[in-house]
Amino acid sequence: MTTFDVAVGLDEAAMSQAMAAVYHELYPKVFTGSQRVERSGLEFDVSWDVTAPPTVALGPPPEGRRLVAQHLVTQHLVEHLEPPPGLTVEQLIDAYVTTLEHTTFRVVANDMTMTIQGGGESATVPVKVILYVQVDSFGAHLTLRPLKATGTTGNPTDDWFLNHIILPEAVKIAREFLPAIDLPPFTFAGVGLTAPAVDVTPGHVVVLAALEGKPVPTPPFPESWPESPFFAVMSDEAKLAIGRAGVRSLVGRTFGDSGRVNIGIGTAEYAGTARIAAIDIRLADQGAPQFAFNAAISGNVRAGITIGCTTFGVNYTLVAAPPPTGRIGLELSGTRVSARTQQVNTFLLILSPSGNPFEWLLSVLTAPLLQAVTAAFSPLITKAFEGLSFPVTTLPSVSIDTSGVRLVVTPTDVHFATFAGLTSIEGTARITGG
Repeated sequence: MTTFDVAVGLDEAAMSQAMAAVYHELYPKVFTGSQRVERSGLEFDVSWDVTAPPTVALGPPPEGRRLVAQHLVTQHLVEHLEPPPGLTVEQLIDAYVTTLEHTTFRVVANDMTMTIQGGGESATVPVKVILYVQVDSFGAHLTLRPLKATGTTGNPTDDWFLNHIILPEAVKIAREFLPAIDLPPFTFAGVGLTAPAVDVTPGHVVVLAALEGKPVPTPPFPESWPESPFFAVMSDEAKLAIGRAGVRSLVGRTFGDSGRVNIGIGTAEYAGTARIAAIDIRLADQGAPQFAFNAAISGNVRAGITIGCTTFGVNYTLVAAPPPTGRIGLELSGTRVSARTQQVNTFLLILSPSGNPFEWLLSVLTAPLLQAVTAAFSPLITKAFEGLSFPVTTLPSVSIDTSGVRLVVTPTDVHFATFAGLTSIEGTARITGG
């Protein structure tokens, strides 16, 4: 049983592309700077330069527990932690780490230099900075919150400048330019979804939602996902909900016909109606982007024949046996997902007399009347099913706005696939300016 009904994921390569696009738009305004600092009675000018785009690294941070514990100590938070009765501070830290493992990613600046000038000397050294960022979701609003920065210089003498200037500045700048992201509404054929939950995995950032009326998805989430840069996975329940919502407009549709039919001993007049009484949607092949349907047809026919001065009336119940069956398939056109009938199987209409008519009248009337009714109704019913088509969704593009830069992340080159027995849509992501 899945803990979600819709899951949409984006891999770290696509996120790194977005980070690179932001870097190229903002450099050198954001990714360079300088600051004067005093140390041991001397003044130093410390400058930094991120010379290449940072990359995004997903998955649980290495040494996560040590970093959390250290952060709580340096921020003087440990002494204010008050665990619930029966829990220790250590257990509270463990719970904190578990939460961060599924909501935190790293922004890694591997190509960065720090220049220190003071006392008549100047030195430029390479540094590496890692920024830990937590994804916080509230409804469809995602906030990227920088938590902590760590770094290395390769030279212990320079660590003081790194720890006191570069790392605090990295967190400060990140708070200013890391964007808040508003996820676009994501619905399937009018089927509502809950607010999203976010899970940061070793390969993707995944946004999960359940069908409206169910709880918002909560951990534990699946440990593996499709390997594609972009994916959208639907649960069987979500797929069924899409199919049922799409065929809803057919239920109750009626068809009418009237006319005359020669039965040898006279001409019978008839009038009848047929109705699509119900449609049952079920899953087709496992993971296939298809639904199988089974429809119930009901109706009635009233026939009358006048012989001499007497009019004989006969009533019939109209049913389809076997009933109309077939398949509805999902289709992709760019980022638009729609559904269309792919197959309607042959069905038969049957007339069953109601009331207590004369047997001799039935024997001469039923066969020609059935031919006339079948000729009139079967094409109409078949056409109604063959013409079924409805929109399902548009794969969402996400807009990112930061420091005057607008980027749009759009799924592209998408195709249907099967993942863990479920229907998925997989492809890549294109990063463009808004």
